Amino acid sequence: MKKFRLLLSASTLASGFACADLAHANVTLYGVLDTYVGYTNASGKGAATAMQSGGLYASRVGLRGSEDLGGGLRAVFDLENGIQTNSGAAVDPASAFNRTAWVGIASPYGEVRFGRQNSILLLMHGKFDAFSGGTYGSFLHNTSTFAFRYDNTISYLSPNLAGFTFTGSVSPGGQTSPHDALNVYTGSLDYSRGPLYLGVSHAEQNGANGKVLTKTTFAGASYVFGKLTGFFGFYRGNNLGSNLTTSVEGKYHSVYSLSATYKFTPSFYLASAIGYAQDSSGKNSNSFEGSVGGFYSLSKRTLLYGTVERLQNRHGATYGLIGNGPVTVNAPAAGGGVTGAQVGIVHSF
Repeated sequence: MKKFRLLLSASTLASGFACADLAHANVTLYGVLDTYVGYTNASGKGAATAMQSGGLYASRVGLRGSEDLGGGLRAVFDLENGIQTNSGAAVDPASAFNRTAWVGIASPYGEVRFGRQNSILLLMHGKFDAFSGGTYGSFLHNTSTFAFRYDNTISYLSPNLAGFTFTGSVSPGGQTSPHDALNVYTGSLDYSRGPLYLGVSHAEQNGANGKVLTKTTFAGASYVFGKLTGFFGFYRGNNLGSNLTTSVEGKYHSVYSLSATYKFTPSFYLASAIGYAQDSSGKNSNSFEGSVGGFYSLSKRTLLYGTVERLQNRHGATYGLIGNGPVTVNAPAAGGGVTGAQVGIVHSF
């Protein structure tokens, strides 16, 4: 990453606040550039080949920084915008920072953030998956539906306490009648010790009437056995992505994923996964997927990857292979299947 130190004084602040002493802030320009060529052959749609952005990781450019306030306190911020490396376009042309835009205070007792932030579900689900929640090979990502990020969010991130960390957030809906309409509440708890990782996260969003409309849960674990790492991921949600026409209490779809990686050398590893999605809404719109992938690091910042996968739907399900970018590619006809393959490159700075 490229780091440069900025010397800020009152004369450089547009707000014109007076400041007797000069303040020192560290600002980092960072980014992830991920481009791949993908092939899909979907039932009822035929074959397609396309270059896309964001196969393993969503492409983005951002600025993050901190200022030492003394007494163990730091001011922190992050501004991040999604880009499409295949075209150069912004993921959301109407937004300067569509991914994150927050400012906060960090201390030895945790961190509080205010603004547009990544959802806890997004941050955690990749930890339960050999494909890091990306590529066509991630069944957990292909078949689970959740909000990637929320506006107007207040969050708290705890320090590590004997291996445990906690995160909680509330995103006010900004409504007056009722005052809790459209509010979002999330929380997560994880534990890491040696080769073991355990985690669970949950989100609830109110509807326009102030009552809970959607409930979404991720849970999972991973364990390192030398060169082999095993993952288990579980998702349950009652949102629109479950093939329901409306969000209905007690009507869920669940996703189960088993995956593993095996590291042959420090630079090369293979990943494999199987997954099953079970719809309990009464439609029984289920889905299966099997996938394999290879990942080779050319350096600490540059990675090559390739995957092959087959996803098969049942009873009207329409899940497809979506990778980690903004575009859903070649979803099959209802109840059909799709075969995919992709090769890509990631560079981070």
